[in-house]
Amino acid sequence: MTALLVSTVRRHTSATDPSGYLYVVDLDRKQAVQRSRIIEPPYHEFDTNLRGGMRGCKGIAIREDQVVISNYSVIFRYDPEWNLLGTFAHPSCAGIHDIMFQGETLWVTSARTDILMQFSLSGELLQHYYLREPSLALDELRWKPKVLLQPDQIRKGSINFLDPRTYDFGEYDRAHVNSICILPDGDLLVSLGLIVGTDFETLLRMKDRLIELGIWSRLMAVNRRIRSALGIKKDKHADLIALPIRGKSAITRITREGSISLCLEIPKATVPGHSLMLLPNNTVIYLNTTEGTVINFDPKTCQVISTTRVGKGFLRGATSLNNHMLLLGDKQDLIMYDIRVDQVVERIRITADSKEAVYDIKILPPHYDLPPNSFEEHFEALMGFNANSIIESGQISRI
Repeated sequence: MTALLVSTVRRHTSATDPSGYLYVVDLDRKQAVQRSRIIEPPYHEFDTNLRGGMRGCKGIAIREDQVVISNYSVIFRYDPEWNLLGTFAHPSCAGIHDIMFQGETLWVTSARTDILMQFSLSGELLQHYYLREPSLALDELRWKPKVLLQPDQIRKGSINFLDPRTYDFGEYDRAHVNSICILPDGDLLVSLGLIVGTDFETLLRMKDRLIELGIWSRLMAVNRRIRSALGIKKDKHADLIALPIRGKSAITRITREGSISLCLEIPKATVPGHSLMLLPNNTVIYLNTTEGTVINFDPKTCQVISTTRVGKGFLRGATSLNNHMLLLGDKQDLIMYDIRVDQVVERIRITADSKEAVYDIKILPPHYDLPPNSFEEHFEALMGFNANSIIESGQISRI
């Protein structure tokens, strides 16, 4: 069978419920054949973000000899038989999204801190790019964020971003660095999924406060009645009748020499863009989640080749099946998308849970075993202790 690994996130669930899973999907039968409970990140019980936050199984990276999966803040490496090769976390790395192998290193996107980080496979931080630091890209974006972290603070992990009680995420997550693509010439493309200014952040803080006070649900009920009376169609990502403030998404290029320039700017974003992916023809796709579109562009010229609306829910996650067929995540579904004709060929529902959404997608090589049914139980059986207890205790950051 053609097997896929698909990570998911469950929103609006209690801290005691599973916040996401790792699925095995049989593409030939077009259905999920296994669902594995993930290891929840340390300190997840203190997360107040019901929409996403610390929830779920995040990025997946896979090659012939090992697979890496992540939650919000911890990396787990396994061999093809799912024996644990190692696990690590770094205090400056949180809100992990996409992860990618490059040789014997691993690139990790840290959305909570606006940092792209490169680790050795044992967990040593080799280098990082703090995407708030002044650059040609920020000049072109006309964005001047506060530089809140110095290089030494990042390397030493002076702030423990694994614990949401130690920092204000609204101050540190302003670019939402969430995806990476390695080009044939060695340059990196990096997604700044959602760049927000002070006004946008104030709006989000106001919403969170209204949720805490129990007012938001009543406000939304009034909002729905007004929208219905006026005949206004709901934006699939916006709760309000009209969103007064928007952010933007951007794709930056980091050369091998370390210079950072702007490749693509996507205005009027209300949610992050996702999932940069290099195609066999050396063009790149990017998912504009706000519009539900696939953007195909030339990374050399940064010219858009096509923009195709494909999504109904929340586009995130992408992998290439062959030279022309892509698989994309759209909330509970996998979309089979033929880039030759810019059309959706088929939709495959992998879960009936309306709170659940696809996060990342990777092809599982045929020589791999199926993953354990519960990664928590699997870890404890191998190691003799709970995965989070040793990280929260501060004893070690790598196993």
